[in-house]
This record gives sequence, structure tokens and C-alpha cells, in this order.
Amino acid sequence: MTEVARVREGGAATAAARSPMSETRQIRIGAWAGIANLLLSIAVLLTTRSSWKFWPVRGDSDAEYAAWFARNSTGAFAQTISTNIGALLGVWFAFSLTRALRLPQHSLLSFVIRSSATIIVPGLLVVNAMFSVTSTPQFINDPASWPLLRAFTEACLFTFYGLLSVFAFLLLAAAVAILTSRELPAWTGWSAVAAGVLTLPAGGIALVRSGWLAPLSLPSVTPFFLYWLWVAAVSVAMLRLPARDAAERPDA
Repeated sequence: MTEVARVREGGAATAAARSPMSETRQIRIGAWAGIANLLLSIAVLLTTRSSWKFWPVRGDSDAEYAAWFARNSTGAFAQTISTNIGALLGVWFAFSLTRALRLPQHSLLSFVIRSSATIIVPGLLVVNAMFSVTSTPQFINDPASWPLLRAFTEACLFTFYGLLSVFAFLLLAAAVAILTSRELPAWTGWSAVAAGVLTLPAGGIALVRSGWLAPLSLPSVTPFFLYWLWVAAVSVAMLRLPARDAAERPDA
């Protein structure tokens, strides 16, 4: 055996020895990202909490919209930061989930889970950009701009609730993957089925004009928090997975 061959063989052996730890570390870091996602979503509520009204609700007057943004401009900005970071953490979680489930990289389920989590990021960036615009003094302090403030908020709402269909596809794809792979407890799969079925039609909330289910009322954002709770629960289950052996590494 030549010296070059020995070096290559030694490098391959070293990589093989290190890869199980790397695989386990990636899964666990992704799980912690999922837990952090839930903590950030809770922080979103705390930044603008006013009794049980966390955001301006469709049906409020233009003056009430402007007053909310004037009172919570700092909190609204903090929300944009936390939700943007949370969306990126969600991508990390999704990629780690496909590894934990041993899904081949080019399988359909892996594609749906990963691409859904990735699509959510630019969607929330657009929502948060519009939300940030409405928090500027030019909108808040000029009553002539209040109708435009409402228009931006309406566009934000339709985009925000439209993303629920993407959340639902991720949940349902994850449910199928979990129940077929059996790498995670069955309850994580069946809870994904329940959450996905509830989330899929929830985008219609954007069409509600008033009442307890009006967009941005606390009940209307329940599907989002249902997703984040599921992510955190699955993350805990991922942390409990045993370390991976090099011979059993998935093709991911």
C-alpha cells in the first residue's frame, strides 16, 4: 500500500469515527432549535400584551389601530425580530427532523418537510416587513395615513394566515414520515395528524370580518401556537434518541 493510500484510508477512518457524533450532534442541536422556537413565540406574546388583546383586531377603528401601534411600536419591532429568528430555527429543526427519521435526502417526504420550513421564512419576512412599516411614526401620527396603515395590516393578515397551509403540509408530511419510520414515539406522529388537520382550513380565518375569531384575536392565532408546541414536544423526543452508530447512518 502506498503512502498516499494509507493517508486516504486513515482520513476515511477518522471521518467515519467522527460522523456518528456529528450526526447525533446535528439532531440534538436541531431539537434545541425547536425548543427555542417555542420560547421565542411566547416572547412574542409578552412584548405587546395588553390584557388578553395582544394585537389590533380586525373590526377596530382606524384610530384604535393607530393607538395600538403608537403604544406598542417597540414591542412590534421586537416581534419582527423574534419571529424572523424563530422561522430560521424552524428550518434547522425541520432538517434535523428528517435526519432523526432517517429519511433519504431526495425522498418526497424529506423534500416536503424541508421545503415547507424553508418557504415559511420568506413568508414571515414579508409579513414582518409590512408589520414594521405600520409601526413607523409617519403612519401612526398622521390621521390621513390611517387608512393606508389598515391596508398594510390587511395585506399582512392575508399573507400571515395564508402561510397556515404551508404549516399544515409540513405537519402532515412529518406525520406520515414519523408513523412509517417509527424512529420517534407514535404520539408525535398522531399529534402531527391532528394539528395538521386543524391547521389546514385555518387559513380561512383571514376572511373573518369580526367577532371572537377575527384575525389576530387570541383564538385566531391558536393554529400557529399549536404548531410551535408540537415542534417543542417533538424536539424533546428527538433529544431522547440514542446516539447514532456509524453503520446505521441514514442517507441524508
